[in-house]
Amino acid sequence: MKKDEMGDIFLRHLIMAIPWGIIFLVVLFIASICIKQQVKEGIQYTVRTAVYETANLAFNPRVIDGVKQNVKEGIEFIAKTAQNELKKLISDPQIKQDVKEALEYGGQKLQ
Repeated sequence: MKKDEMGDIFLRHLIMAIPWGIIFLVVLFIASICIKQQVKEGIQYTVRTAVYETANLAFNPRVIDGVKQNVKEGIEFIAKTAQNELKKLISDPQIKQDVKEALEYGGQKLQ
């Protein structure tokens, strides 16, 4: 009996592995098509759900009332803070003197 050389053994096993490789590639291709479709459907579902939930949240009366209340309180806070700051500025004697001088200078320029 003749001993097989390494090259012959390699070729024989390579030829036996080719059909299995082709089957593996076909199965991998089919699986990737199925997974691709499922990923596409998952993304579509996520987008639809996000749009639906956003629309529901935007038109929810409780949310709108809360936002209105927060805006109202924010405006009131800003107005009170500005009022207090203006009072501090007006009560400062240096500011009073500067405003008086600026008005006098402006009046002289107009004449």
